[in-house]
Amino acid sequence: MKRALVLVFSLTAIASAVALAQDSGPDKVTIPLSSPSQPATVKARLISGSITVTAGTSSQVVVQSEARGKERDRGRDRDRNVPPGMHRIDGAGHGFSVEEDHNVVTIVPEFGGQGMNLTLQVPPNTSVELKTVNGGSINITGISGDLDVENTNGSITLQNVSGSVSAHTVNGSLTVGLDRVTPDKPMSFSSLNGKVDVTLPGDTKARLRLKTNNGAIYSDFDVKMEPDTSKPIVEDARGQGGRYRIRMDRAVEGSINGGGPEYSFQTFNGNILIHKK
Repeated sequence: MKRALVLVFSLTAIASAVALAQDSGPDKVTIPLSSPSQPATVKARLISGSITVTAGTSSQVVVQSEARGKERDRGRDRDRNVPPGMHRIDGAGHGFSVEEDHNVVTIVPEFGGQGMNLTLQVPPNTSVELKTVNGGSINITGISGDLDVENTNGSITLQNVSGSVSAHTVNGSLTVGLDRVTPDKPMSFSSLNGKVDVTLPGDTKARLRLKTNNGAIYSDFDVKMEPDTSKPIVEDARGQGGRYRIRMDRAVEGSINGGGPEYSFQTFNGNILIHKK
């Protein structure tokens, strides 16, 4: 099994197969792929912070991390009761580890990635699985693959991407611009509090499932409306001493360009906009 493992703590270089930028700025490593000619997959999760992904020109994955809010923290420290004659000594940045195994690159931040921003440069044909929870956004530009993206408190923006998308945020807007879609693959886009704004190629064939509780739905596609095929969802837990419940999940359904795989669009507070590119 061919595997490259990189452990990064502050500015220390560990593996000869990985290049580490040794300066006082962000920590930066370059990870070679096992099969450079094949598509890659990159996975990363943060507790707090932003993740930015762009398409590079090489067959390597470049990972850069930087602590968030250093200037803000310094400002707070100046207001504290510091003994005379003492000065602040900044600590090291947040560490992280990177593992490459058969073109799957997994980034594991130290302490779960609290207060860290990640900037990734990846080959154009790369799938991603990205998640952040607090105080950051997820931004992806120019890659093609299966894009699985989740944010809890922040926005998601995907620009000039291709492939299939599953993108969900709780508190934030969702903006997606697709240059090409993978035929016969379903996609889903949702936000609890924020608009869902998606641009699709004009020849996209799909069946749309649309739902907003406090907002409106707009599209410049010629959408052929269809009856809602929702069926009751039955939850029967009486055998385990629980309850019997029937739930109806209503939505607007329609098709574009004759129909195809299901594309789900959902928001609770916000508008849904589906643009034809």
